[in-house]
Amino acid sequence: MKKILSFILLLAFLAANPWAIAAADDSSSKQAKVLILYHAEEQTQREEVPILDMLAGHFSSDITIQSIEEAAAEYVKGDYTHVIYFGLGKRQLTEEELFIVDQYDDVNKMFIGNYFEYFKEAPDLSIRDYRTIDGVIGDGKVFDLKEEKDMLLINGIEQMEVLYEGQAADGTYPLIFKNDNLYYVAANSITGRISDIVGESLFDFFDEEKSQPKKLIRLEDIHPRSDPVLVKQVGDYLAERNIPYAVTVVPVYTNPETGQKIHLSQAIELVDVLQEMQKNGASLIQHGYIHQYREDETGEGFEYWDVENDRPIFQSKDDEVKLREDFASDEEYDDFVQNVGLPYEQTHIYDSIVNGVYEMTAEGLYPIAFEAPHYSMSQTGYKELSKYFTTYVGQIQISDRTYDGTFVPVYETTPSGLHGMKVIPETLGYIDPENDNAVDEMIEQADYTAQFSDSYLAFFYHPYLGIDKFDEVMTKLEKYNQYEWVDLKEMDHKTEVDGMVVETAGGDIEVSRPMSVLVAQTTRDLWWVSIPLVIFVIIAVAAVAQKFRRRKTDSEFWEKQ
Repeated sequence: MKKILSFILLLAFLAANPWAIAAADDSSSKQAKVLILYHAEEQTQREEVPILDMLAGHFSSDITIQSIEEAAAEYVKGDYTHVIYFGLGKRQLTEEELFIVDQYDDVNKMFIGNYFEYFKEAPDLSIRDYRTIDGVIGDGKVFDLKEEKDMLLINGIEQMEVLYEGQAADGTYPLIFKNDNLYYVAANSITGRISDIVGESLFDFFDEEKSQPKKLIRLEDIHPRSDPVLVKQVGDYLAERNIPYAVTVVPVYTNPETGQKIHLSQAIELVDVLQEMQKNGASLIQHGYIHQYREDETGEGFEYWDVENDRPIFQSKDDEVKLREDFASDEEYDDFVQNVGLPYEQTHIYDSIVNGVYEMTAEGLYPIAFEAPHYSMSQTGYKELSKYFTTYVGQIQISDRTYDGTFVPVYETTPSGLHGMKVIPETLGYIDPENDNAVDEMIEQADYTAQFSDSYLAFFYHPYLGIDKFDEVMTKLEKYNQYEWVDLKEMDHKTEVDGMVVETAGGDIEVSRPMSVLVAQTTRDLWWVSIPLVIFVIIAVAAVAQKFRRRKTDSEFWEKQ
């Protein structure tokens, strides 16, 4: 009785004090709140900011990004737990810009790049010289950068803890170092493998635990013309070994010569194979809708990027192309982009997503994530995509300047630039049939990636290459047997398109459809029922009509009598 009374009193207290519940929730789910301030004077410099965003996105999904100029103009201090200053420009900062960073004196701060010696936390630091490095040492490991990178040589860090050192021709020099809650990265660029080193240092910066790597397989570019026998062979190989995997599906194949389209509904054998794969544990990913924009073959072409003009999909492929030189001024071109280009791109993406989801689900195939063909999509495209998918798989195009520049960290991330989407990375590439050393190069890349915490040893494979080549890859990957294979369905994903919802929870897939879609898909699936039904209706109508005529004849007879 006393226990019951105590329980009732506790409920009454919590009901009268809702802030107590809120406080409990805050304490259990509190995450880092990050501010990234950058100083960049050129477009190529600004393109490094999304890289830093994706690195930080592994540790927090609450990230605010501002240029130092914008922040100084607003002059507002936020309640951030971590502040990162990214100095890419050559201009020295103004007093107002310095103050924006200096005012955060009670949080973890990281300074990357140029002019950090002018902040109040670094009064004794100065740049004495520069060096070119091709490797990094730290955490008991040696990282080959595969290219030469510039770093800054800093005076005044003798009392600081050095986390990583850069390897130059004449020795090693501190690259990333710290003093209590202040961190410094002596590099004015984080492109290439330097980004992985910075990403690893963020575990210390955010005080996060490190986990061992994991593995992920993706079977790529499965479309209605894919050979179901070859696809099944790879699927059976993985199922027999209880290895979870993902499959990217293109719902429509377009013949580039004739323009003829083949839909999943016409590829009955392939659909049966995909349904079996899904039943046996495969996670399906929507890989565009037709995997082409112009006349390229499905699987080869781009779908969300006009690669011929290296710009977003601003017009129909059949329209006369309008470029900047076709307009008299920047204002006229900007007006075209805002009022014609962007609306067309949004509609183009929406139509492909809706059509793709509906055609896949009509065949009992349920996409839980998305991957853009060739990883190419504009920043507007990612924003539009985030309305329908919570998970993206692959790599990310980092700017609208060109498609030829993608990035992904070695670990999962939820960057601000993806508007809430989580990114599952691809880190090892794929098997190029024209490269005789492709498998060995993949293993070499896996050796490198496995050095990083929480990393993914993730690659994709085209089943048309055959089971023998796949077996060669899998055999060589056995050296990483200590790492687990990732089952994407064990994570939380959600696909939602016009009332159609596909969700994963604890390894299961849950699907809900609006009534209109349910009726349409059920009618389509049970089309064969319509034949006897139509015959029955015809017979019934004929019988009623005959009976009506008989009654009419009888009544006419009695009237004549």
